[in-house]
Amino acid sequence: MANQDDAIRASEKTVRLLTLDDLELRGSSRDDVRRQVAARMLVRVRRGTFVDAAEWDAQYIEGRHRARARAYASRSPETIFALETAAAQHKLPLFRVKEERLQTVTLGRAASSTKNVMRHRVAVDDADVVMADGIHVTSLSRTVFDLIRKLPYDAGVAVADAALRRAAEIRSGGADELRAKVTERLERSPGARGVRRARVVLAFADGRSGSAGESASRWSLRVIGFRDFELQVPFDGPDGQVYEVDLRFDRNLGEFDGEVKYSDPAFLSGRTPRQALLDEKERGDWIRGRSRDPYVRWMDRHIHTVDTLRQRLERFGIRP
Repeated sequence: MANQDDAIRASEKTVRLLTLDDLELRGSSRDDVRRQVAARMLVRVRRGTFVDAAEWDAQYIEGRHRARARAYASRSPETIFALETAAAQHKLPLFRVKEERLQTVTLGRAASSTKNVMRHRVAVDDADVVMADGIHVTSLSRTVFDLIRKLPYDAGVAVADAALRRAAEIRSGGADELRAKVTERLERSPGARGVRRARVVLAFADGRSGSAGESASRWSLRVIGFRDFELQVPFDGPDGQVYEVDLRFDRNLGEFDGEVKYSDPAFLSGRTPRQALLDEKERGDWIRGRSRDPYVRWMDRHIHTVDTLRQRLERFGIRP
């Protein structure tokens, strides 16, 4: 199926940051700005920097991290961003992450956190600092290493899957190289917090996963008790095209349908939501007719917990 993370990224227009000078050119005095913030017509992303509330509300959490990082870096360009903020800059998904505070690292000096910025005093090698969209962030391997030790399993798998996919897109063999780098970091940190969790996540990660929802679904299926997974299973379509089914798990076929597929212009590609729904129905009917394996689809609400996905599968008679 099409990559839903790409659709999400494509739909996220870069947020326009507005300074006080910009707002004054619009005719807003400083008192007007304060009133607009209080009325939530504007969102303050940093002192003296604002975003139109409508643009802010349209953003996923990744876009909000990127906007805050741009605002912060515009005045403090030496800042190094890490963890969730670095992941957003690397275009990795933050599956069900609620933390919108910027995550930064301070090198060799103490610094207090604020309600908008979480500062971490940790050692970061020069080789682990790269530029992403003009902003200093921890490298892809360091960011993955940090997050898969911190996040819940399903969110960690989503990050690791997406990172492996991006590494493979950058160059041939990139996914294997990234996995080896993260593995080496874990081996050098046997007593670090979250290392056992991270080893499980990395071993399970697969860059062929097409979206964070697919990644989280696969992890939930493992928790439920399924073990054999095949990703992006090909099926010949009726007109010579090839359909790819997200997962084959223990002789069952399954697909995650994110709601974005039927609402996001980047995914609709000029179709109406109704036409997109009809296209998916025709595709699903064809796969059911051609496959001898049980076939089930689920949406965001079905992966709210492991139990909600288990209940969805059991309605179709599918159990480990």
